[in-house]
Amino acid sequence: MQLILKKDVQNVGEAGDLINVKDGFARNYLIPNNLAELATKGALEARERNIQRIKVKSEKLHKEALEKAEKIEAAQVIELSAKAGESGKLFGTITTKKLAEELFNKTGLEIDKKTIVLDNPINKIGEFLMTVKLSSKVKAQIKVVVSASETIKEAIVEETEEKEAE
Repeated sequence: MQLILKKDVQNVGEAGDLINVKDGFARNYLIPNNLAELATKGALEARERNIQRIKVKSEKLHKEALEKAEKIEAAQVIELSAKAGESGKLFGTITTKKLAEELFNKTGLEIDKKTIVLDNPINKIGEFLMTVKLSSKVKAQIKVVVSASETIKEAIVEETEEKEAE
């Protein structure tokens, strides 16, 4: 099915793009969520008239994304601390929501947690690389350093010590 995107859709295209997608994706997601419209003759003509406006808007958004990327990369490192066991494994994980909050505290930029990409979950002490996908063409990377706020003796070790004491 041929559609014209009304808004940027990740991994599909940008606003104003003419795309071909499967019928189900179009009918069940893109059209009901007002992200795209059918590429009818009238819509194509309107697209041609609006293409310059769309390009200007796209360039503006790209410029804003580049500025945000510079601010994020200027921060260089986000330092976090969490409770950890003796082996260095955290009790729980550091979520993208927590990372977005810390990034806001450090840079003052509101970043949606959905734009944060992690190669691996942050569930142990160490250094990790976090990627923030600001637009389809602009990404920023920042290092996340996780340290232990307090080291807690792991429960398995405690149970074996109690059994040996008896």
